[in-house]
Amino acid sequence: MTEMNITNSIDSLQKLFNKVKRVFLITTPTKLASLNAIDMELPVVSDGVTFDTGAPSVTKVKLTTGLTWTSMAEAGDSNIAFQVASIAGEINDIFMNKVGEEEVFLGGTGTEASGKTIDGKAYKGAGYNLEPKKVVGSLLMLSEDGEAGVYMPKVEMYASLVLESGKPAYYNVVTTPVALEGAEGTIIPLHQTTLTA
Repeated sequence: MTEMNITNSIDSLQKLFNKVKRVFLITTPTKLASLNAIDMELPVVSDGVTFDTGAPSVTKVKLTTGLTWTSMAEAGDSNIAFQVASIAGEINDIFMNKVGEEEVFLGGTGTEASGKTIDGKAYKGAGYNLEPKKVVGSLLMLSEDGEAGVYMPKVEMYASLVLESGKPAYYNVVTTPVALEGAEGTIIPLHQTTLTA
């Protein structure tokens, strides 16, 4: 009797993604091997991440005998979204369509001296419309323990600004990974490794 050889032991497969901790945005779709810079780290709410690539829709072909002869599948719709808790100008510019270039002050335009205050506080901001804005770029998500990550070379994102009690205002960012020509894949699971000189 010969013992069966097990090619991959359980220990060799223990590469886990425990929880999303950090989300990085690259504003131009970029292959993983070509990534040299990250544009910004997004302030993502800890319980505001949903990541599901979508269950396939499977059709089984059966014979008159009841035997399953073959199966076919179509990719399911992904459900990837996260909440970015910031209304900083740079974040607003990414996720909404800016109307004009000038920031305005509460009660005035032009210089800070033209503005008014409420309870001694002055406010300024820029205007945006509510038309959906498609944001195209790349995303890198790293796990809480830094042992794993997920890279998406090209994503299309749409966001909506949400104000609710119990949380700071946030953008709910609905994300769809799409193919990037020449990229290593549409989604690339990563695990920590050691670089050699």
